[in-house]
Amino acid sequence: VSAGSIDSSVRCWDCRSRRPEPVQVLDEAKDGVSSVKVSDHEILAGSVDGRVRRYDLRAGELYSDYVGSPVTCVCFTKDGQCVLVASLASPLRLLDKDTGEMLGEYGRLCGDAGGTRGGHGGTPTSPACPRRRYCGHRSSACRLDCVLSERDAHVGCASEDGAVYLWDLVEGSLALRLPVGQGAVQALAFHPTRPVLLAATGGTLQLWDTGDTAGDTGG
Repeated sequence: VSAGSIDSSVRCWDCRSRRPEPVQVLDEAKDGVSSVKVSDHEILAGSVDGRVRRYDLRAGELYSDYVGSPVTCVCFTKDGQCVLVASLASPLRLLDKDTGEMLGEYGRLCGDAGGTRGGHGGTPTSPACPRRRYCGHRSSACRLDCVLSERDAHVGCASEDGAVYLWDLVEGSLALRLPVGQGAVQALAFHPTRPVLLAATGGTLQLWDTGDTAGDTGG
């Protein structure tokens, strides 16, 4: 079991031994650790210090990328080649896992009228929203989840406006907006093999079938 903490560390426990002491403590973060994901040999951690850290347990190496704003959620793509990062008042970023190169941005926060950060107005082709930087979710104060669909075809993110936004991973265009509730959507999870999304908000769980996302950006 691995968990991040407000004490700026990631701690790992051996479930078989049932000992309360962690078998490993990763304390390189300079602020609270907000998100942790684990693969077969890697630990991915996002921190409020604005960095995404990847621990390669086989090689004993640490890799770090700076995104510039507090990280709220991180996750691996299914093929393990890329990392999706959500951070406050920023678009989602898709990074190459090995080089840190930014491969895409999703849901850029455009201004209400003048293009300032913090709103979500505009369209993918409006002057306030540059080409391939698409408007969508609101992320100014809450820790919001980001997800990839079961085939890595779509990128998803919770939003403070009570919706879930899904973008085409390759094209970057907004594929679907799910009106989940009135308040911020707290958590998201995709089924590992089916186009089904679980969303949590306001003390309720909702299960959405996202199989047909073509042309529907409904409100």
